[in-house]
Amino acid sequence: MKSKIILLFLLSFLSAFSQQKELTGIILDSETLLPLQNANIYLTKNKSGTTSDRQGKFILKEVPESDTLIISYLGYKQLMLPVSQLQNNQTFYLDRKILPSQTVLVEASIGQKGVTPLTFEKIKREQIQKDYVVQDIPQYLSQLPSTTFYSENGNGIGYNYLSIRGFDQRRISVSINGIPQNDPEDHNVYWLDFPDLLASTELIQVQRGAGSGVIGYPAVGGSINIITSPFSDKAKLNISSSYGSFHTRKYSAAFSSGLIDNKYSFYAKLSQILSSGYRNLSWAKFNAYHLSAVRYDENLTTQFNFFGGPISDGLAYTGIAKFAVKDKNLRRTNYSYWEADETGYTFTVNRRPEEIENFSQPHFELLNEYKFNDDVKFNSALFLVIGEGFFDYDGSWSIYYDDYFRLRANGFDTNYVPTNAIIRAQVENKQYGWIPRLSLSHKNGELILGGELRIHRSNHWGNINYAENLPPNISKDYYYYFYNGAKDIASIYAHESYRLNDQINLLGELQVAYHKYKLYNERYVGNDFSISDIFFNPRLGINYKISDQFNSFISFARVTREPRLKNYYDAAESSAGEVPQFELNSDGTYNFSKPLVKPETMNDFEIGFSFSNQFISASTNFYYMIFNDEIVRKGQVDRFGQPITGNVDQTIHSGAELQLTAKITEALDVFGNFTYSNNEIKNGKYFLGGTDFIDLTGNKISGFPDVLANFGIQFKQNNLFLKLSGKYVGKMYSDNFDDNLKNYLNQFPNFVDYSDNINDAYFVMDFYGSYDFKLFDALDNSKIFLQVNNLFDNLYSAYAIGKEFFPAAERNFIAGIQLGL
Repeated sequence: MKSKIILLFLLSFLSAFSQQKELTGIILDSETLLPLQNANIYLTKNKSGTTSDRQGKFILKEVPESDTLIISYLGYKQLMLPVSQLQNNQTFYLDRKILPSQTVLVEASIGQKGVTPLTFEKIKREQIQKDYVVQDIPQYLSQLPSTTFYSENGNGIGYNYLSIRGFDQRRISVSINGIPQNDPEDHNVYWLDFPDLLASTELIQVQRGAGSGVIGYPAVGGSINIITSPFSDKAKLNISSSYGSFHTRKYSAAFSSGLIDNKYSFYAKLSQILSSGYRNLSWAKFNAYHLSAVRYDENLTTQFNFFGGPISDGLAYTGIAKFAVKDKNLRRTNYSYWEADETGYTFTVNRRPEEIENFSQPHFELLNEYKFNDDVKFNSALFLVIGEGFFDYDGSWSIYYDDYFRLRANGFDTNYVPTNAIIRAQVENKQYGWIPRLSLSHKNGELILGGELRIHRSNHWGNINYAENLPPNISKDYYYYFYNGAKDIASIYAHESYRLNDQINLLGELQVAYHKYKLYNERYVGNDFSISDIFFNPRLGINYKISDQFNSFISFARVTREPRLKNYYDAAESSAGEVPQFELNSDGTYNFSKPLVKPETMNDFEIGFSFSNQFISASTNFYYMIFNDEIVRKGQVDRFGQPITGNVDQTIHSGAELQLTAKITEALDVFGNFTYSNNEIKNGKYFLGGTDFIDLTGNKISGFPDVLANFGIQFKQNNLFLKLSGKYVGKMYSDNFDDNLKNYLNQFPNFVDYSDNINDAYFVMDFYGSYDFKLFDALDNSKIFLQVNNLFDNLYSAYAIGKEFFPAAERNFIAGIQLGL
């Protein structure tokens, strides 16, 4: 009997032992197929586990077949699998989960491949960390389809401007964590006011075409949503330093606390970017900070963000003459004013070292998400943005204006005429608001209801910061112009994604937006007014999933958006003769209910097809945009190099976009995209004054290249990463006069002071390489890197407005080292 018991015990032990096995595998990101290092692998019954290595690999020994394996990684959906169903050397794919505290925003605004009928691209943190060094966001995004950029100082650090499908960034909706960043009065995006933001970015989504109401501000060219959630599941400290051409330097330190008590996580980053600039006196000094904290409760997530940085730079808003683009010396000039003919400069005024800018714009964000149940989630974003700063610019030309500084009008001694003046333009603004979003999941999809309430207030004033021959008793407290600006924004929207069946997904959206401008307290002139509009912006789309690999969609969107405040009245230039752009009453006063410039309306039709498998991804998209009263650039710039714009009766933008990425080998990837477009004025006039006008019907629209192409190749083997990329931008016109400019000049010889309005096509190639290394156990996640821009040293202009051409830097480099703890 005793021997039988012993025998049964031994058989039971051997049976249990035989049901244990060694388990090996690799953990990858399901979309990028990149390995996930330090993923947590855990056995629920055995209560043992391990983590994945740099290649995403792991080994577990003596694993009971009756156990359950859990694989988790911060920011990804957890996998839970019975061990009995697993094989050795198995590959596990983790899907990225929606970021805490921003779930509703991301689900609505970031499309899903094969589901959402939109044209969009996503750039994830892994890619940004792989090849971002110091470049501003417009330059970093310029390899995406139909996207271009240019910078005023030439080397991409400072004032940079992005275009999508040729539409400039004033007509692109840009948001950070779903909070709009376009200036409410000017519509522009000042990227230099949040320097080094890419280092703290988790995800970027770029959508082409009509902007979604979920992002907020109505947009015609596209929308960019930047998500900053730089938290890590492990404690980390990264220190980096780099140096490059034009004395460009970057120093940064970033700290992540990791997850504390499964409830808290903290992130902090400080950095500084310095550069002498490519063009003369176009230096930059950007200080950046970013602090974030998050708390995870059972149903509530709370995130606080504080970022920005005081910046200063040398102004370079004036372009160069066309003939100087190919001259290695003249292309680096930075004149505050110039005149030229086809043979060379005939008159120039050098940029003065005193022409500088100082500005600081901290951002405060409180983001919350409350999960009522699996089907209902509420997302809230409270924000405050405070901006204050100035730019000092040359005002020596003021002697040619009759009482430009209003000295005579204010009783100062007219025997004194200020000369050699430096004017200070001061801006102080504040905006705050609330953006709520409610997500309701139902049997066949999801309904998102949301809105925006935003209040913007500003002070604008100008004074004589310096001048010779000033009248007695004048001080810097004397303002020769002063006014307040305001913008109130309120919008609501409904966004429905409805799954008709396994193949067809429908999208419907309606945004109702109320915008109200106000200009008041204008000193000396008193042209106070307010303008309000209500815009209805609908969107419809159908996505048809032909198979697991083939997909197609068709969509329609209608967007209406208002002009910027300066289109109605440039109050800062009132002493130089600028007047409100409104109809005149019979008594000579202005009818502020009837502005001369109108909102623009676009009808956007799109159709697209895509194919994707494990090795290749290809897509093609066709768009047809019909505009009424499009706000276009006239080919002139104001005193600060910004384009003067106005309405054109009817225009059409149409084009085809092709994109391809392919995995050649495990280590080698290639990518490319191509855009061909036609951007034409169907009906429009350029008024010369009085009854004289130039008929622009049939002309190309300025700033829109017909051909755009990007291509590149990436190599990743062990710790080595290499990337070679190229960009081709076709010719574009600097005004709306097309090839007819010379004919117009023959008829009206003096209406412009230039005769070449073509920004020539250009091709440029860039290189990036890095090598990851580990000095010892404490120093992990370290690398050295090298970036070379304009590899073939081409001399080209990246953009032009009228006679102003903006040169890009010659061949330049930046190299550095990053140490990670």
